[in-house]
Amino acid sequence: MLKSMRNNVKSLSWTLWLVILAFIGFIFVQWGSGRFESEGLDRDVAAVGRYKISGEEFQKNLGKSLEMYSKQFKNSLTRQMINQFGIAEQVLQGMVSGLIIQGEAEKLNLDISESELQDAIRAYPAFQNEGKFIGSDEYERLLAYNHMTVRDFENGLKKDLLGDKLKELVTAGQVLDLNVLKEEYRKENDKAELDFITFKSDAISEEPASTEAEQLDFYQKNKNLFQSMEKRAGEVLALKFADFKKEITLKEEEVFAYYKNNKSVFKVPGKTKISRIWIAYDAQTREQVLKQMEDTAALLTPDNFAAKAMELSGDENAKNGGDWGYWGWQNFSGQEQSMINNLKQGEISSPVDAGQGFSILFAQEKIAEQQENYEAVKTRIKSIMENDKLKKLTGERIAAIYEKIKAADNMKQGAGNLAEKVTATGLLTRGQAIKGIDEMGYISQKLFTLSENELSRPLDFPEGIAVVRLTKIVRPEVEKYEIARDKVKIELQAAKKLQLQLARARSVAADLNMLADPGKLEAYLTKENLKPEASTYQRGGSLGDLPATPGLDETIFAMDENVYSAPLSVKSTAAVIVKLKSKKIVSDGDFNKERDGYYRKKLAEAKNNSFGSYLLSKKGAYDIRFNAEIFEKIKEYVISKFR
Repeated sequence: MLKSMRNNVKSLSWTLWLVILAFIGFIFVQWGSGRFESEGLDRDVAAVGRYKISGEEFQKNLGKSLEMYSKQFKNSLTRQMINQFGIAEQVLQGMVSGLIIQGEAEKLNLDISESELQDAIRAYPAFQNEGKFIGSDEYERLLAYNHMTVRDFENGLKKDLLGDKLKELVTAGQVLDLNVLKEEYRKENDKAELDFITFKSDAISEEPASTEAEQLDFYQKNKNLFQSMEKRAGEVLALKFADFKKEITLKEEEVFAYYKNNKSVFKVPGKTKISRIWIAYDAQTREQVLKQMEDTAALLTPDNFAAKAMELSGDENAKNGGDWGYWGWQNFSGQEQSMINNLKQGEISSPVDAGQGFSILFAQEKIAEQQENYEAVKTRIKSIMENDKLKKLTGERIAAIYEKIKAADNMKQGAGNLAEKVTATGLLTRGQAIKGIDEMGYISQKLFTLSENELSRPLDFPEGIAVVRLTKIVRPEVEKYEIARDKVKIELQAAKKLQLQLARARSVAADLNMLADPGKLEAYLTKENLKPEASTYQRGGSLGDLPATPGLDETIFAMDENVYSAPLSVKSTAAVIVKLKSKKIVSDGDFNKERDGYYRKKLAEAKNNSFGSYLLSKKGAYDIRFNAEIFEKIKEYVISKFR
């Protein structure tokens, strides 16, 4: 259909991560050192077996994702939000998931045919008008208007379809229990509109006094508050990569052979810095805008381009003199990119029809792709090869004795000449660091997944590879009063504050229920410095930012309307009074009417969850590596425009 637009455009798969469950908790492993050039776009940010994720591809995907989020947040997306949501990490995790899907699909001989792709395009909702495909020309124009090339979109869609095909294969036969589904339906559709007023315990600054007798009595009545955390102990054999460095040798001819066989990896990509003037048009104004742009282009020079862009351009970078930098322009339409590829440094284009707008493009700077010479990259290659060999050697040493350790009564007995590296962990909480071995807590996390006396499979952690056996579990137990005395005092003070707030809440509720006049009600709330919060409550929810409270569903849905309730206690944090304004409780009949559609929706969600678990289970079959240095630098580069 669109072969003419596919030849000279690099592939871009940016939609896939949106439909796949991202992996949780992968480890960033440093891939050596070396110069960071062109924002790292010449370096791989990750590898999944033989598949690579280039810095350039990651940069594009992250840029697209942030553009989408920015639109969702109406251009109020900030750096803090990007980091808080972990958007960059999600993007990379999704790309890794996509490569695992690709690998698994190849194993099963799955593919997407050209006819399947074309059928999906024709059925795509965005390309439908009155139930019919809008046609090839309008399809191309619509993509161009959204700064997307045809090949980019079709590559992304093809990968989505491949993921869907694999998902359907591995989740075939999955069914849902109708009784469970009915409860989910009630949980989602039973709603209550309400106002509530919160009286937080920590709003009382003065600490209530308490006697030793009061504390002891409180402890006796609330022992469940003073349970210790579960702890686990084990024995661990941790082999660190650094311990084997002296066994690694690299010959000059090996390093040079690596360079010869991977020359494409050691290229500094060419880069082009582009500025643009863009003016939108519609069917009525197209010719008028074209004439305006032709007149403008005739008067443009490198010196006045930025000023004219600020004056005339209608895109988001007009305020910057139309400057799209070295990489932002790669999201332009195919027509614009084709023109950019043909411009020489310092040249200004004639008007380009970019779909819904005309562009004039200025190539501020053009630097050709360069092959780095061997001497420049030799240190980097040595680091890469050394790390690969260290990981392989460490894994081989663990593998050589793993079965012996498994069969032995204890790890030291089975470890042979590595027995001195076996360490007793002592009692640890989940995620606690093991000093001198694993500062990140990966080993203690593993302990909490094992049964007593179970030996783990070899475990990668940032500094090496380990195996761990769980030897002891100390279950949570009530701490003795002498140990818990300070905690008891704090909890008792919180309980006393809560009682004070419950008393105040009770008084306020009584006063509010007596005030029918809205003016008097508002005056009372102002005087008491109280502000009701409005909320739509659903089963299983909570009130505002307060913790979920057992029994809240039953209490709220049984309330009388337009009357403030007796105070509700939300753990030890607050007292709350609630006024129910209205409620909707669905019936079995409501469920039966919507059952089929609801079933399909929930089945799709269940299949997505199952598919995510499937991908996670396949993760171990791939050698997955991440370059933390390049990831962080590209991430910083892309988010630098956000405040």
